[in-house]
Amino acid sequence: MTLNMNPGGSLQIIGSISAVLASLLFLFRLQPFLSEWAQKQTSSDQWVTPLLSILAPLWGLLLVALICMTASGGFDWIRLGRSRLYFLTVGAAFGLAGATFLFIGLYLRPGFTPRGLYSPFIYLVVFSTVLLVLASLNQKLIPGVSAQWLQRPWVWFTALSLVGTLAYSGHWIANNSSRGLSNIALKVIVLLPASEEELERINQLDPENDFEKLLWHASRDEKPAVAAAATARLRSHSEFVERMTAMLQTGYAEPALAFVRDAELTPAEKTRFARPVLAALDRWVSTVSPANFATTENLNRNRRFGNELFRILPEKFAGTGVDFSEVQAWFEEKVE
Repeated sequence: MTLNMNPGGSLQIIGSISAVLASLLFLFRLQPFLSEWAQKQTSSDQWVTPLLSILAPLWGLLLVALICMTASGGFDWIRLGRSRLYFLTVGAAFGLAGATFLFIGLYLRPGFTPRGLYSPFIYLVVFSTVLLVLASLNQKLIPGVSAQWLQRPWVWFTALSLVGTLAYSGHWIANNSSRGLSNIALKVIVLLPASEEELERINQLDPENDFEKLLWHASRDEKPAVAAAATARLRSHSEFVERMTAMLQTGYAEPALAFVRDAELTPAEKTRFARPVLAALDRWVSTVSPANFATTENLNRNRRFGNELFRILPEKFAGTGVDFSEVQAWFEEKVE
């Protein structure tokens, strides 16, 4: 017995399931996220990564649903070739995802405007798309419900969203392209295996005379094998704990803080380093330029580094009796 599936039926099922799953993702992931972060201080960009981890699958599902709708003829009234419609469908999902991100950003950082001004748009963007897909794909099941009244407003809003998203992306690339591309290149390089020459250069560094150089090489910005080799060289110093303590108390704060952020520390080392780490943080924050006097590039760099430090170090040194809240509040005041 052979089971033949109608292509139109397959599109209806896949598109409808994708739209429903996107709705569930919104209700059970995005809504709790909005409620949680609305209560938090969002002067930093810590909300961006968890938000993207929700929006990416949500709009990925809606893209699948929209492609199914396009394949079933839901956009044929636009009178373009099917291949062009597929291209525009991808652009529509990209534009609406950008609009969703924008309205959520405004919701979390409303400034002097009421949050309620933005929340309707967050719901509207997602659920108007879900309604359009379900009504278009399931005409036979819901003959009394038509999607025609929604089609043109949705298309116009999507077009505006796409133009706005492309404009913002172009602006961001124009202002951050060199730094953004260099960061991408660095991340790719870090994934490559370390060469024998790189490891040999680390082994030639003397922990006594090249302590600071080894600290720089022991961070997560290096290849894992290079960082491990540098860490081993540092720990081979007979007075590693004393040198590290002195570095944190009076030396160059940034590589020392990056090391204790990334390294596996013993309980004894955590106890010994806790107060020197606080001193290093205080010294580093004192060098951070206030937001209104810093360039955008330096502000973003300091904000990213500081946010990581204050996300990891208070938890890492919990139970040592050291309170990082005061210096953290000072840092947040400077970068707002």
